[in-house]
Amino acid sequence: MGSLGAVLNRPLPMTGPYRAPDEAEQARADELARGLLDGPDPGRAAALGFTTTTVAGRTLLEADPATERSWGVVVLPRGPAEVLVEVPHPQSDLRTEQIGLALLERLDGALLLQAGAHRRAGAADGAFPADVAHRPDSVFARLAAGLVAAHGLPQVQVHGCADRPGFDVVASSGAAAGSELLEAIVAGLRDAGERVRLGGDPGCEDLSGRRNVQGRTAARLGTVFVHLELSRSVRRSPHRREQVADAVAGAVRAATYHRPP
Repeated sequence: MGSLGAVLNRPLPMTGPYRAPDEAEQARADELARGLLDGPDPGRAAALGFTTTTVAGRTLLEADPATERSWGVVVLPRGPAEVLVEVPHPQSDLRTEQIGLALLERLDGALLLQAGAHRRAGAADGAFPADVAHRPDSVFARLAAGLVAAHGLPQVQVHGCADRPGFDVVASSGAAAGSELLEAIVAGLRDAGERVRLGGDPGCEDLSGRRNVQGRTAARLGTVFVHLELSRSVRRSPHRREQVADAVAGAVRAATYHRPP
């Protein structure tokens, strides 16, 4: 997974170029999402600035981070898709990209969607167009919504927060309903020794992801969404990152989902 790791862990400066897609590009992203799991059309991907390659047995779509269309990285599953793993703030939420990579290593059915720019890239006048967890016009959001609508995939989205007294992880369903997957992840993390709080618990309200675009999509479609806020101490520790990946992967294997027909 070395080459894939190099792509997912590449530096993303806060001052990097970025612009939001226009309406025509958003429509192209919707079209790309609908056909991704049937085998992406390289021409359709190229129209959005993505190159298509194969790395470690997986198809990889990668936007050039040196351009203003630094819209993300998509890594397709090796087999039938089981879960959509989302890393919306790589580099900004330190080492969340390494947890995404660890989940690919554990789950052949994981489809990874990672933002292609630092969340502060292209920021001006108080607007953050690259903050893809809160921008429904982003290519990241359009791909996630299209994949969930077409396939009913559960989403697991990984974030980072500062250390706070009393807990290591906040796990929530965002705006969506609770789920077996959320419960299984919480149980796995607690078994690993992490102090887990639930979304909406006192002192955790701002870490519950209720304004998250992907969670609102799940709420609208009746699908599963899990929002994980991991403390800096968790993310700095290789051992604890591995434990998080083990807990999530184990829960994905064990859980069953109601998927829309």
